[in-house]
Amino acid sequence: MARPTLVALLLTMVALLATAPLVRPAHAQRADGLDQPLLAANMCGPGDGSETHFTLAATGDTFPHENIQAVGEAQGYDMLFDHVRPFLQAADLAYTNFDGAMLEGSPISGYPLFNFNPALAAALRNAGIDVVSTANNHILDRGPEGLDATLRVLEANGILQHGTAASGAVRPPYLPLTLTRGADQITIGFLSATWGTNGIPDPYGQVNLLYNSSEYGQQGGVRQSILDAISQAAQETDLVIVAAHFGFEYQFYPHESQVDAARRMAEAGADLILGAQPHTLQPVDVLDVGGRTALVIYSLANFLASQGAFQAEAFAATSVIFYVGLARTADGQVRVTGYRYLPTIHVDGDTRPAPILPGSADDVLAHVRTMMRDPAGLHQLPPVAPEPGAIVEVCPTVRLAEAPELPISGDFAQHYASPGGTGPRPLSDAIAVFGLPLGPVTRELAGDCTTTVPVLYTERQRLEWHAAQPWPFRVSGTQLGAYAFAARYPGAPAERLVDLAAPEAFADARFRAFYEQFGGLAVFGYPISGALIEDHPETGVPTTVQYFERARFELAPDAAPGAPLTDQVRLGLLGREVLAAGGAAALCAGAPASALAAGQSGFAGSAAPRSSSNPAGSAVDLELVGGALARFVNRSGWWLALLAVIALLVAMLALVGMAVADWRSYRRGGARRRSYKRRRSAFERFGQTPGAPPPEAPRVGSARGLAYTGDTTRTPAPPARASSNDDDELLRQLLGE
Repeated sequence: MARPTLVALLLTMVALLATAPLVRPAHAQRADGLDQPLLAANMCGPGDGSETHFTLAATGDTFPHENIQAVGEAQGYDMLFDHVRPFLQAADLAYTNFDGAMLEGSPISGYPLFNFNPALAAALRNAGIDVVSTANNHILDRGPEGLDATLRVLEANGILQHGTAASGAVRPPYLPLTLTRGADQITIGFLSATWGTNGIPDPYGQVNLLYNSSEYGQQGGVRQSILDAISQAAQETDLVIVAAHFGFEYQFYPHESQVDAARRMAEAGADLILGAQPHTLQPVDVLDVGGRTALVIYSLANFLASQGAFQAEAFAATSVIFYVGLARTADGQVRVTGYRYLPTIHVDGDTRPAPILPGSADDVLAHVRTMMRDPAGLHQLPPVAPEPGAIVEVCPTVRLAEAPELPISGDFAQHYASPGGTGPRPLSDAIAVFGLPLGPVTRELAGDCTTTVPVLYTERQRLEWHAAQPWPFRVSGTQLGAYAFAARYPGAPAERLVDLAAPEAFADARFRAFYEQFGGLAVFGYPISGALIEDHPETGVPTTVQYFERARFELAPDAAPGAPLTDQVRLGLLGREVLAAGGAAALCAGAPASALAAGQSGFAGSAAPRSSSNPAGSAVDLELVGGALARFVNRSGWWLALLAVIALLVAMLALVGMAVADWRSYRRGGARRRSYKRRRSAFERFGQTPGAPPPEAPRVGSARGLAYTGDTTRTPAPPARASSNDDDELLRQLLGE
């Protein structure tokens, strides 16, 4: 291997080692990514009014301990749900896991064998609970007799259930449910199963078991009967919900048996999996199986229980009301649209759940957001009780006081309310970035001028909805800045300034501050011009502007230095201008587009823009390669990065070994006995560059030990031998070359 190649390879490896920590964020701890924000969860649709949405409210384990039962006996069981009743009733369907027996005539009791007053069932129904899972490890705490009694009490109170059957009855594969709104309805196949029954015998086979083994420590291997039931429900209903009682107590993250079971159930046809048993929250995830997705929450924790003694280390008194959105599309398809959540905590002596109030338990709230994979609280519901009869919107609509007749719905609403980020922003920020909506969602050509997509015009943007793209690119602005620049300056190059850290990337420090604070690259794209002076289209006042791919930044000339940033920097009303010019017809007319050739700016509104930073003539787009490498490593986990570092270290050691071996071989070859001429030949062999210099090269110069004089290339005389160690000096010179 030639020495320049060795040096280049060595430098490349050093560079890779230096940048390796940048590929995967330092805060990423888990290979499965369950400790990272979940951006792909919500699929709220185009927001064009073509879909009907429903809401499910799901809670965790309901198994009140003795102190809770004492309060219920003294003050009535309804009071246990006073703080959460409005939130449970604000759903089309409300669920909990009923973890115990209701055998009337037998004493009420708590751990380890739970038996509840049948009045608990009436209180649950009054609170809004419609359906429960009875497949859990405490359902046989009063034996088959207690189970039969429990089923009778639930039925008498109008609460549906799945997971068990009366002794002598056949367990149905699933429970069919129907939700109706107006003329639209969806059918649901609901089923539940448990890891076991705490070793209590089930002589009549009443309990639906999830795994092949019913031992607590032997969870794993989903029973074929469960998979068959899920498949049947998927064929016969619109959507399948599975309540899985699985996992291990007080663990923040799911055991591999839970992950495997969830994936197998999703592959069989489950659309939503609601976990229980660990008594603490476990994360939400979206499983991609065979081109379809399933939403899973591995544990919903304790809804009504008294395990506050474990709150400090396991957050056992903390839970959520987990809202899941369901939608029927115009073509009859049904899907899960995403989730929102209301954090709850047990109050009043650990006896009843209540919403967590702002500022009351910041550490608990941070833990809940971590488990919900929503660090900024974008999907968190405020602890404000809904109005009677209202339904919590999993896909909330944005309603602006300045434009009440034009609500923003679907994925457009999430993009509008959180420009460029994963957290909610004040609507004043959204107005500063996007402006007010100019009309309802329409269907037009996208910025690529070939595909038709739902489009929402706002004063400052033209937003496109791309269903197949992940967040934050599902909703993306058309490159109106590039279009406007090309229209105003025909033939002028629109060069992307991809080094955003460079001082020249932003024409003014206030432009940089606005860019970084209100959305960055995902919202505005790259800068494509420097500072320009234009007469403002409305006032005629000369104004400093800078064009970005999706915006025109304008410096307000009359703003005071200490004014808010949104008063000093304003965005051009490009959405209004394009709509007035004809919308997609103007964008795709051809003239502006021809000025934006590939490799410049291009106004194609790709949902996931790919900006090239490779120099002219380069065969590799380093930006795309780096992004792909980062995504690959993020998916593969920390072990891949570790293996890469080890491989690079081994390669570097091999290179060092090769260099040492080469040097020793050189010494053994009798370097000391070589003649001056021999050494000169070696120097020429490594140093000489054949051929004459190009005509434009300086007439006298040096490169690689050569000198150009006239038309003759000559080699400088080698250094005189100064001592017996001049072979070492020669080696140092060669390595230096």
